[in-house]
Amino acid sequence: MSQRMDTEQPMLLALGTDSPMPDFLTDWLCQESAQQKNVIRTGMLDAFIPIPNGHMVVITVPHGDPEQRDRVQEVTLQVPTLLIGFADERAFYPDACVWIDADHLTPHALKHGLTELRACVAGQLRPLLARQNWMLQCRSLLERNSDLMLQLVSCRWRPAASGDSAEIRFDTQQSFEHQLRASAPADALIGKLLDDQFVIVSQNKKHLSEKWVRSHDDDTSFLWTAFLSTPVPLHSYDELGEALQHCVREIERSRMMCSRIGGRSLTADESVVVKDLIRALRNKEFYLEFQPQFDSHTATIVGAEALLRWLHPELGMVPPTAFIRDAEMAGLIRTLGSWALRETLRVWHILNDRGINIRMAVNVSFPEVADPDYADKVLDLLDETGVPAASLELELTETAMMLDASVSLNNLNRLKLAGVRIVLDDFGTGFSSLSHLSDLPITGIKLDRAFVTPLNHDDENSAQRHIVATMLDLSKRLKLETTAEGIEDQSCLEVIHSLGCDRVQGYFYAQPMSVDKLIERACVQESVLVDYASGQQSLF
Repeated sequence: MSQRMDTEQPMLLALGTDSPMPDFLTDWLCQESAQQKNVIRTGMLDAFIPIPNGHMVVITVPHGDPEQRDRVQEVTLQVPTLLIGFADERAFYPDACVWIDADHLTPHALKHGLTELRACVAGQLRPLLARQNWMLQCRSLLERNSDLMLQLVSCRWRPAASGDSAEIRFDTQQSFEHQLRASAPADALIGKLLDDQFVIVSQNKKHLSEKWVRSHDDDTSFLWTAFLSTPVPLHSYDELGEALQHCVREIERSRMMCSRIGGRSLTADESVVVKDLIRALRNKEFYLEFQPQFDSHTATIVGAEALLRWLHPELGMVPPTAFIRDAEMAGLIRTLGSWALRETLRVWHILNDRGINIRMAVNVSFPEVADPDYADKVLDLLDETGVPAASLELELTETAMMLDASVSLNNLNRLKLAGVRIVLDDFGTGFSSLSHLSDLPITGIKLDRAFVTPLNHDDENSAQRHIVATMLDLSKRLKLETTAEGIEDQSCLEVIHSLGCDRVQGYFYAQPMSVDKLIERACVQESVLVDYASGQQSLF
């Protein structure tokens, strides 16, 4: 039964779902509420539904309970909500007002989240929509108003003078998003396309034409540099893909011009990062892990994706998201990419010598494929190492392919003709993937985890499932091999299998692993797939 609440006084509700909120978290919330003089109530979500407007809600998300997920999703659409959960649950709640990863939950992170939550209640911030919801709302908006302007905002995180800890990066991301939402035009529809890329639609051309996002260029206290595309007219939803592509190209060129490649001298902080990367290459601090890819019908390993890792002598494990962009901006990504490719081909020989013949996948960035000599370098390396072209798979995003299309597509065409597999990575997140898929020199597509992970066999009519089915059907018609990444549970696996995806990859099968572990895994060749004919399931 729903508990009666005083709807005139804003209240902070701290609610559990499949289990009560942990005591330590409740204590943190009580301390924070006392400082802000908020009234706080605790309990289970079911007891408080429906929640009146004007209240703030903090919820610990459920683990794998579809009914509870639905209730939480309803709450996020009704009132400002802060959700606390693990990363594999994030995709189920695309438009939560605020999200905190449970693995990074600290009093500091919680304080940040509650600050944003209060701003949402006060109406000071425009909502920040996830990509799919932004697309849907943009379509609806354009049906009512055909005189809009579109702008892309991209952010380059800068290293802090006091170090580059996870807490500093978290603060920086939160601060940037807060400023973006607070400074946007009042009528703005704001979407988050990537961690560092945002899109805005508004009628206010004058506002968008000014430098309305503050950055390091204006004030050295800011830990980011913002890049804003020139606002472009948007009259219909059909124009959206082309408009976004135009803005992406403009911003990427601006970013490249601001890198050392474009002649700008590096700041002192950036020089430290560059020196760290150069030292890491020299001292062999980088290494590769490999995440197996499985045939969705036989569950045998048919490939492995090489993933770059950095073991810093002082900071420990540094995630790729913390250094890849810096490497690109410093002009070092080609060196890193070349090392990763050579190392992957070396590992192919180790596997092949043990009778393991699988395809090795390597991620390729825009600066690499935009090099006019890139195809020659790859083919020369294949010839030097004696690895068959068909055993190499290059994964690229649509943006990497299209930023300098004349050079990139020429390289990819030559590599494809030589037998190298070319895969469109993060398929479904590009701006014109569907309309231009047949024009790209690719042999396969890789469905982005944002589409795959939320799939559930209990929800056969979900929009998510129809989207994935459409993408797979289109790929089959074009005779493209399909891979789904982000398989996290049995239910998701069964849906992907039923839709006919060729290959699968994800934590449900295997996490990224060392070469020795990959050899051990490939030799076992056991299966987690259900044998739909017999109704039996073999164990992994």
